[in-house]
Amino acid sequence: MQVTANKLYVSATQKLFYCNFKIKIPHTIKASLLLKECFDLLHKIDQRYNSYQPGSFFWQINKNAGTWVPVDSSCIDMLNYTLKLSVITKGAYDISCMPLLRMWGFYDLHNLQIPTKDAIKETLKKVDYQQIEIKNGMVRIPKDFELITGSFIKSFAVDCLIDFLKTKGITDAIINAGGSTFFALNYAAHPQWKVNIPFPTNASQMMKIPLTNQAFSLSGTIHNNRIINGKSYGHILNSDTGHPALTKQVGILNKQAWHADVLSTALFCVGTEQHKHVIETLLQTENFNYYRFNSDGSFNTNLCY
Repeated sequence: MQVTANKLYVSATQKLFYCNFKIKIPHTIKASLLLKECFDLLHKIDQRYNSYQPGSFFWQINKNAGTWVPVDSSCIDMLNYTLKLSVITKGAYDISCMPLLRMWGFYDLHNLQIPTKDAIKETLKKVDYQQIEIKNGMVRIPKDFELITGSFIKSFAVDCLIDFLKTKGITDAIINAGGSTFFALNYAAHPQWKVNIPFPTNASQMMKIPLTNQAFSLSGTIHNNRIINGKSYGHILNSDTGHPALTKQVGILNKQAWHADVLSTALFCVGTEQHKHVIETLLQTENFNYYRFNSDGSFNTNLCY
C-alpha cells in the first residue's frame, strides 16, 4: 500500500479492481490503521462480487451457466438495477456482453483479427440480458453466456467504503477509483472537492468537476479501445451490431457511485439518436446530473459548473 501524507490529509493507493484505487482522509493518529481497514474491506468486496475473481458470486454464475446459483441480496440488487437500464436502453447496455468482448480480443492481445459479420451474428446469440433469470435468491444464465461486472463493481465498492467511513465518523474524504469514479465526503469547513477530468476532445485540457457529498462517474473512449491493423475499435460495443459505441464521453453525478457508474456506461452505449429519450426516461425515476459529448461534436448537459 503506497501511503502519502501532508499536514491535513493522508492518502493511500492500491491496485484493485484492475485500477489504481486511492483513498484520501484527514491526517489523524489512527489514519494509517483506518486506511488499512478500508483496503481490507475493498479486498473482501472484490473477492465476493468481482466476476473476474474465482469463487465470487458472479464468477459462480458464469462458471455454472445453465444452472441456478444461490447469491446474496446485494448481488440481486446489482442485477435488478442493471437489468432496468438494459430495458430502458433496449439492450445497448447489457452486462451479458462478455462474449462480444472476448470475440474482439480484449482478453487475448494476440488476437488481431477483425470479427466477421457471421462471427458477430453467432456471438450475439450468447448476449441477451432478457435471458438472465432471478428467482428465490438464485440466478441462472444460459449455457455459453457470461456476465461482466466491470461497469459497476468498483463503484459498488466505493459506496460500501463511504458507508464504512461514515461509521468511523469521517466527514471529509475523497475516493478515486481508477480516475473514472470519484466520491467526495464534505462538511461545513470543507464544503467541496474538485476533480480534474480530461476534456473529451483534448486530453491535455482539464475540466474541474465540483463534488459535495456525491459521486461522479465517467465513461469515455480515450483509453478503452483495441488497435487492430492500425485502426481503433471502442471497448464499449453496441449489443445490436457488435460495433463500437458512438459517443466520446459521458459524466454522471449521483448520490450513489455504482448507480452513477451504470448510468454513465448506459448513456455511453446508446446511439446519438436515442440518448435524449433515454435520459428523459431515466430522469423520471432517477435523480442525477449529466453531461454527454457526442461523436458529432454536440454537447448535452443539465449541469451548471
